[in-house]
Amino acid sequence: MNKILVLTDFSDNAWNALFTGLKLYEKTDTQFFILNCFEPKFDSLLGDKSKERLAIIYESLSKNSRKQLADIETYLSKNHLNRKHQFKMISVGEDILSALEAFTQENPIDLVIMGARGTTRSREIFMGSNTVKVIRKFRKCPILAVPEDHDFKLLDRILFPTDFSHSYRQTQMSYLLKLTEHWGSEIHLFQVTQEIELTKDQLKNKQELEQYFSPVKLHHHCTELKVNIKKAINQAVKSIKADMIAMIYYSHTILEKITREPVVKKMAFNSPVPLLVLPE
Repeated sequence: MNKILVLTDFSDNAWNALFTGLKLYEKTDTQFFILNCFEPKFDSLLGDKSKERLAIIYESLSKNSRKQLADIETYLSKNHLNRKHQFKMISVGEDILSALEAFTQENPIDLVIMGARGTTRSREIFMGSNTVKVIRKFRKCPILAVPEDHDFKLLDRILFPTDFSHSYRQTQMSYLLKLTEHWGSEIHLFQVTQEIELTKDQLKNKQELEQYFSPVKLHHHCTELKVNIKKAINQAVKSIKADMIAMIYYSHTILEKITREPVVKKMAFNSPVPLLVLPE
């Protein structure tokens, strides 16, 4: 059985991420853990007020979190009748990274799904820049970041941007291969480099990657980087009509550049399709 962790702040974007997960695993036995984190910044909210007052506000946030999770559970029980799916609601009063580390230590997870943009009124409660924070810091399993208005239907084509600067391992590819085989998807390798001609090491890495992707239909695309990375990738998504982007998070490579400030608002939050981040 697949085990999927869906992060929610109860925004429309978070709902869309949940629906994407339900569609992605529509035909497979899956347990969904739906997690809400609330971490109020008490100092900024209350200044010097008493600890008793802080405890009251904390309990109020906790109660609201549990109530909205119960509303999700009620909605799913009435409107989502897929017998292959099970749901468990989780409310945690701590920061998102600590909650993720603690939960996944006790519960092996195949995938984390979250919205790529948050719209809660209080930035302290959940989203804001947390999508990028999770992508940069959490490495235990793949992460799927879903754009705010994306309507997931099929997974026919997956774009895999790379500069072939790192070697690859079978374990890194295992989740992506499983996903592509399940959906019958094509992988489109997209070479993003300053120089079209590859070095010996890059050629070796490219051959490794081609070997790992041998069970699926593989296509090659190449472009000399004349615009910024975001534009090059988005143009490739439109050109091949990709349904998803998949990338491995390595330091000092494409995705690391994409998720750096101040580029993050221009790039990481504006992918036209879901972004699958594979752990290093």
